[in-house]
Amino acid sequence: MTFFSPFAHAFFLKESLVLEAIGRVIILSAIAFVVLLALALLFCSFTLHTKKIIFPNFVLFIISLLYEPLRRLLSFFRVDPALIDRVSVEIRNALNYPDFAATSMEERVLLLPQCIRSAECPAKLNSVDGIQCMECGKCVIAELSAICKELGIRMYISPGGTFTGRILMHNRPKAKAVVGIACYPNLHEGMLNAKLMGIPAQGVPLTTLGCVNTTVDYEEIINKCKMQIIKSK
Repeated sequence: MTFFSPFAHAFFLKESLVLEAIGRVIILSAIAFVVLLALALLFCSFTLHTKKIIFPNFVLFIISLLYEPLRRLLSFFRVDPALIDRVSVEIRNALNYPDFAATSMEERVLLLPQCIRSAECPAKLNSVDGIQCMECGKCVIAELSAICKELGIRMYISPGGTFTGRILMHNRPKAKAVVGIACYPNLHEGMLNAKLMGIPAQGVPLTTLGCVNTTVDYEEIINKCKMQIIKSK
């Protein structure tokens, strides 16, 4: 027993040091997690209240890293979790502006969700181009369609998120910029996917939510579609 005691003591000492190191790592990780959460909420609150954007790439990094915990935390305090998506969309709109505005009208695509069309819409679904507007005049999409044709912008009505990605892929390499309309969570996801595809995007949120008869600021859509860089003389 005496012979094994030094070895046992050294083993347990080494084991305790390892456990202590692991404990410190866990504590430091927890502190870092809480600090990042607090910073994310602070920057998001600042952006929403002042309409100013500071450290945009850092804020987007934190939102991407802690997206679900941030949304759950807001939900716990009975705050709309879509605020996180709203900040993400507004920052991406600002960051994407130079690249988007530098494209020509013919290189732009307008993606509309099917929920903004009339409940009596007679349009049919095409497996490649989505829902084909017949310009029946039962909703404002017909007006948007006419404006897009005048500007040279391709307009599509998507029946769902995966179909949206398919439309963009089908239009590459001609499609070099996109204007998307959706609720904030879908805009957050869609603009992230567009970035991964190398396409600068501008997002316009729905003003009322739901699956049918939703509304949107059509003037904002048109303004986004027409955005160009103003060159100083």
